[in-house]
Amino acid sequence: MGEIEYSEEISGLAPEDLAELDYVDLDPGTSSSFFDTVDTMFSFSLPLFSVLFIAFAGLIIFVIVRNFRKAKSAGFDPLTMETDLMARAANSALLAPKKSIEDKLSELDSLHSRGVITRDEYLQARRDALGG
Repeated sequence: MGEIEYSEEISGLAPEDLAELDYVDLDPGTSSSFFDTVDTMFSFSLPLFSVLFIAFAGLIIFVIVRNFRKAKSAGFDPLTMETDLMARAANSALLAPKKSIEDKLSELDSLHSRGVITRDEYLQARRDALGG
């Protein structure tokens, strides 16, 4: 089974003629084909790629575990921490729209009329709201 059978046309040609037809390599030990090069590169790069992949995956796991522990120690739920922080920021005074002077004065009038603040507090807050 190890023999190669050639057709009548090819078996009658000289080795030099076969080499011109790219059927036979006269000296197979000296040539380097594309597939030999790919095979060599693959045999060297696969272990290197595997080591780099495992190292990168380990780094990602390390960072995730570290962030999880840090969030837990700070009193946050690590799974909902981003949503909690976004909700806090949305409800904060920093992102709230500025109240107009009319709104501030009507709120002060309401507080004073309900007795929540004294007359002096009302006058001081009104001066502050008017910028003076």
